[in-house]
Amino acid sequence: MASTKCTDPKNWPNFVGLLILLICYVGAIYNVFQVKKDEMILGKTVIRIAHWQIEAGITDALDRMIELYEAKHPNVKVIQLPVPERAYGQWAVTQLIGRTAPELIELGMFDVKAYLGRFFVPITAEVSAPNPYNAENPELKDVPWKDTFTDGLQNCYIPELLDYYAVGFSQFTVRLYYNKTLFKRILGTDEPPENLAQFFSYCDRIQEYVKQRNEEIENYNQRNTPKKTPLVIYPISSSKYQVSVFRSRYSSSLTADRCLELDTNYDGNVSEIERLAAIMTGDLTFDDRKLRAGNEVVKDLTKYFNPGFMSAGREDAGFAFVQGRAAIITSGSWDAGSYIKQVKDQPFGDIIIEVAGEKVANAHEAEARLKGLSGKDSARVELLIDREGAKKTLRISPIKGNDVWSAYGFRLEDHEKNGAIVAVVTEVDSASPASVAGVRERKTFEIGFSDFPLPTKDDPRYGKYIVGRVAESADTGFKFGVVKFSKNRDTAIDFLQFCTTPENNEELNRIANWIPAVRGAKPVDFLKEFEPNFQGYWNWLHVHTGNRVKMLESQLYWPYISGGTTFDEYVSELRSRMPQEAAIDYANHVRTVNEQVPDKHVRRSVFLAKSMFATDKQSRLDAERKLAASWDTVVSFEKEEPMTKAIMREALNEKRNATDFSRDFFKHYTPPRQ
Repeated sequence: MASTKCTDPKNWPNFVGLLILLICYVGAIYNVFQVKKDEMILGKTVIRIAHWQIEAGITDALDRMIELYEAKHPNVKVIQLPVPERAYGQWAVTQLIGRTAPELIELGMFDVKAYLGRFFVPITAEVSAPNPYNAENPELKDVPWKDTFTDGLQNCYIPELLDYYAVGFSQFTVRLYYNKTLFKRILGTDEPPENLAQFFSYCDRIQEYVKQRNEEIENYNQRNTPKKTPLVIYPISSSKYQVSVFRSRYSSSLTADRCLELDTNYDGNVSEIERLAAIMTGDLTFDDRKLRAGNEVVKDLTKYFNPGFMSAGREDAGFAFVQGRAAIITSGSWDAGSYIKQVKDQPFGDIIIEVAGEKVANAHEAEARLKGLSGKDSARVELLIDREGAKKTLRISPIKGNDVWSAYGFRLEDHEKNGAIVAVVTEVDSASPASVAGVRERKTFEIGFSDFPLPTKDDPRYGKYIVGRVAESADTGFKFGVVKFSKNRDTAIDFLQFCTTPENNEELNRIANWIPAVRGAKPVDFLKEFEPNFQGYWNWLHVHTGNRVKMLESQLYWPYISGGTTFDEYVSELRSRMPQEAAIDYANHVRTVNEQVPDKHVRRSVFLAKSMFATDKQSRLDAERKLAASWDTVVSFEKEEPMTKAIMREALNEKRNATDFSRDFFKHYTPPRQ
């Protein structure tokens, strides 16, 4: 009876399912064995390094560091764990809470400060001592590890925790990327725009070029079959990510001077409280000309974006650019190597070697030969082409036409390959004899880089608002923290030290095509365009006065920037809804600064106790250092409340009630009695 059930055809899907499950189970066991064999069988020390940087070259760069490190330390195995950006934050938090996290985790994509104290090791002692791998470097052998970085690891120090918690490998800046081939074809130049007006002009001309071409295609399709495919080229490839880059960059250039005016405590920054006070007293209004200009310059740019940019991801925008469907994109230096590699991996295009048995040396000779044959009664013209190193013969039947494009349906340009000039097919009409014959066009192109073009003083719309260039930060990025519960923490730190010698940091960033973070390490040549500009302004004018207001403003900004609402409608909604959110944010701020002062005193007492009762010298020195630093922290927190009250004194004067915003604010906030 059992045998009958086993041979019953109806049961076979169940057995197939069980077989697949068994294969997956065996595969999982094998994968675990592959990970654990170095540790369990070979007795090696295993460390893992996790990150979300899946751009081209990054994994290769870390693989190279791992190769060099393992060669120097044969008893160590380093495993790289790249995790997709969209899943990284959730993955990292899950690993930390579950105590299964790798030894080294790239910091970001999750609330880092909320997890540092609980799950990561402070490395202040290590970064304050020389990097042992610099022992042979006469300039750096006695220099504290942190001071070998160009920024001194300033952004790796966490003032609230009084410790350094990370070490990074690279630095980053943001630029415009542009397709030089498209620029040359459409604009007649491969140079970037020199100013904002020219930037807009270039975008207009690209749109007009595409419009004219598609009108020609539409006219053709109404009369002929097969149909041609419409041309798809956008001036700027964009997503929400690119919008945010444009907004902060151009707003800084147009509004930085207003930020200086609103900086009432002269600390070089406009705090959320200073912005709130300015809005309540009327010193900053929603229809401020500078505020409007900073928003509208981005709105002006959106008419050149790809349709649906609001729902596109950063990767989608980048893919459209490297596929040649957009002339311009903005991104950081972290994408440069990836974009260049993806573009180089595109087809080079068919190279015409011979036309009807006669060799041609360049595009001019090929076109002359093709024109001469197109007017004859010859049914087909034989082309000998070079396609990615392989020679092929194609036979193409020209139609009546005065030039190569109309007769054959493709365009030729001279390009350099292997040191020689060759005639390359750069465009193929989708319904032409060339397309029928299988001619392939060039997809690869040269990428150019440019800083953001600014308005000139005589710009009719934005010239009166321009302040100047934006100063760029040189903070260290691609930062890794050491997980506290790892049993191989020392090896993890040693690996970070190894990767951050000038020689190794230069090698890592050479492969990654990123900017090195260590003194003495030089970037690859093309990244010179990304070198930080330290001269200029920073900070940009906006109305964020707390987390709730920031969320509200974001909800209203995106419909405005995508064309769903006007600037006046955006402002009207802000006026109506922001006072309540600002009142809640301010009350939360006051409560937080009051509650944190006792906590800081408790931490100071803990450091005092540790310094008095430490059982070893290093623990005592560490506690004494933190005790001294904690005084500054306590003082700064104790000053926060009176400083806030001083900034808000005039704004909180109910008798003045200077603005509609102020009156609405007090409907939701009642100042405590003094």
